[in-house]
Amino acid sequence: MKYLTLIFCTFLILSTGCSKLDPAQPGNLVPATVMEDPTIPSVRLSSTTLHVRRLGDPEKPKLFVLEGGPGDDFRYLLDLDTEINGRRLSDDYELIFHDYRGCGLSQRHPLDELTMAHSLTDLEELVDRFAPDEPISFIGHSHGAVVATQYLNEHPERVGRIVLIEPGALSVKINENLPAANDVNLFGPDLNRILWAKQMIGLDNHASADYFFGLARINSDSENRGESCPSLNYRGGAAAALAIAIDEVNDGDYDFTTKLDRYPGKVLFISSDESDLGYDFQQANQVDLFPNSEHRKVEGTGHNGLINCRTGETVGLIRAYLEEVD
Repeated sequence: MKYLTLIFCTFLILSTGCSKLDPAQPGNLVPATVMEDPTIPSVRLSSTTLHVRRLGDPEKPKLFVLEGGPGDDFRYLLDLDTEINGRRLSDDYELIFHDYRGCGLSQRHPLDELTMAHSLTDLEELVDRFAPDEPISFIGHSHGAVVATQYLNEHPERVGRIVLIEPGALSVKINENLPAANDVNLFGPDLNRILWAKQMIGLDNHASADYFFGLARINSDSENRGESCPSLNYRGGAAAALAIAIDEVNDGDYDFTTKLDRYPGKVLFISSDESDLGYDFQQANQVDLFPNSEHRKVEGTGHNGLINCRTGETVGLIRAYLEEVD
């Protein structure tokens, strides 16, 4: 039914005159990036320009909120600033969101410039830009929790608090325990989508690649992650998903657990009970990597549901942890 709806809508749009639009022009297939629309809030770093959004008082403690993916954008995470019992997180912290390079509305790059190492260096620059002389805190969801851990592993002295919401595998060895989450059907439509996206990126047509990547995500089967609430997104990043999620995560040699024992603070894990990355996986593989951790379960939801379905419960756990650490 989803495919039929998309086909019908595409036919309707084309039959009413939109076929005259050039799909290669910014904004026709997918939203424009910061390189094409100067009105989008952005920060220029040493080797890229990122879409950045800041909520709250700049004089408040900094709380960096990191998106999942890779290939997602931060729009769905804005739900974490929902008013709960008359308060928002941005009442007490300055929340800083950014789309990774190649993702969301940030600058697009070739595949070889989209790596987890670049994710770290970009984050380091943002931290130095916005919080050069103060401890910083993180909320990371999914791949964003991996990036947060990557930063913690390198800079434990800079991190005051850290919340990991169903992180992806923190090392390639741990990733081997997730065959269901990372399996790509080499004889089915997955491979066709991958090859098509690579062809578009090779032609420097990121807009078309992101468009088809978005269609694939709309029609993906999320049953094994307990999804029941739609997550709002600006624009996916096909190149980042290919370079990091498929190539680097599945075929790389990364390990972000080597120096976690140097961090003395408490780490809060939040997991669901319906996701392949959920409570059982985190408890068996990742929670004990940290010397001081607390693991909380949100029942009756899945991976993105922690953010967009059970927002109040998740934010309540985050706020209780932040206040306890304070």
